[in-house]
Amino acid sequence: MGIIIIISSSAANLEIPISFIFWGYVIAYVIHIIDEALIGETFVGMVRKLFWPKYEWKHFFVFNTMLISLTIISIIVFEVFNGLWIIAPLSAVFLFTTNGIWHLISTIITKKYSPGLVTSLIYWILFCFLVRYSFLTHTISNSVIIISAIIGTILTALMMVSFFIFRKKFKQ
Repeated sequence: MGIIIIISSSAANLEIPISFIFWGYVIAYVIHIIDEALIGETFVGMVRKLFWPKYEWKHFFVFNTMLISLTIISIIVFEVFNGLWIIAPLSAVFLFTTNGIWHLISTIITKKYSPGLVTSLIYWILFCFLVRYSFLTHTISNSVIIISAIIGTILTALMMVSFFIFRKKFKQ
């Protein structure tokens, strides 16, 4: 379960640990945080304006530090114990991938750049690698993929719903 086999047109196949893709998501997330902090209106500015007027850089920093730490820990635990522990980093994959979709939808709805959209492309590229070299080759079982997809998508939904809850709270 821990190897992705990339089949080339030549006789040689490339085998890489699936952890490399997971670590790619960590790198992409670091770039994503920089994108949200520096490009355009900034994520904090957008959240203040649209959802939560008292949202601070401290909130942004604490949340992202916790999420990146949990992601790194989940990858390390998977690398040490393998097996069903893949659900944790794979859930993070779905969280980041669906978060990128949120940035796309936000850009379309507001007709303004949603900080983090450009780097979401990295998430989607890494996701394509997982689909092509793990999901379609059945390197990872369908039940594990489904469980991870549900967990990751629910986590993204909870993040987004929290902003709407704060929006409603501050509009009263």
